[in-house]
Amino acid sequence: MTMEIEKASASRPARRKYENAVEPERAKMTSPDRVVDAITRNLRAGVFVPGQRLIEADLTKDLRVSRGPVREALKRLAAEGVLTVARNRGAYVRALSRVDVRDSLVVLEALVGVMADLAARRIGENDNAARMRDCFKRLLAYKDDGGTAAFLDARRHFYDTIMQIGGNHELMRILPLMQIHLLRMQFQAYITQRDREKQFKEYAAITDGILAGNGARARAAASSHIRRTRLSLMRLPDEAFPTVAK
Repeated sequence: MTMEIEKASASRPARRKYENAVEPERAKMTSPDRVVDAITRNLRAGVFVPGQRLIEADLTKDLRVSRGPVREALKRLAAEGVLTVARNRGAYVRALSRVDVRDSLVVLEALVGVMADLAARRIGENDNAARMRDCFKRLLAYKDDGGTAAFLDARRHFYDTIMQIGGNHELMRILPLMQIHLLRMQFQAYITQRDREKQFKEYAAITDGILAGNGARARAAASSHIRRTRLSLMRLPDEAFPTVAK
């Protein structure tokens, strides 16, 4: 089964404009960095979706850069596993295969567990406890509205906050946060209400373990959440794992 840009575009109510990277704080970026930043922010906003083709001409026009920086940015994102470059067909937002999902989540089970453990150990420092409560409260607001881009953003903020509280810069470097986001986007449509209820119970268990300063409990809750997610996704039909034609 293939997923082309036409199919990806048709699945959304309307194609939104690119979020252009022209804000003052990004003005000092190199051109390739600005393209990477813009593509990344559009992925997070749901403007680009797994399986969608990124057209160089559109990127150069909308981001007001030449093709050289665009191509460099696409190669960089492909090396990070965010994009797939298909020979003679260009660059696509990576759509994860069943094997990709299995392998990624096996690794994430360990890494996210460590992340939660580290956060629990530092929860008593500065305003970390307040930040943890706030990010969970923000996530909890979407308990009955889990299919929206705003929910995906709140969930990303939840994990980003745990990562920041943990304060391990090496873990920040190696954890594939954008790939995790793509995985969530790809399978969001397959999440049932029962799945969502389980998710939020698990988010609560992770939060409780961190706020209690109990690293072992936080690690177990986070790892268990990722493991259950992996087992659930492995039961999905083949149509949930589209591939880009090469």
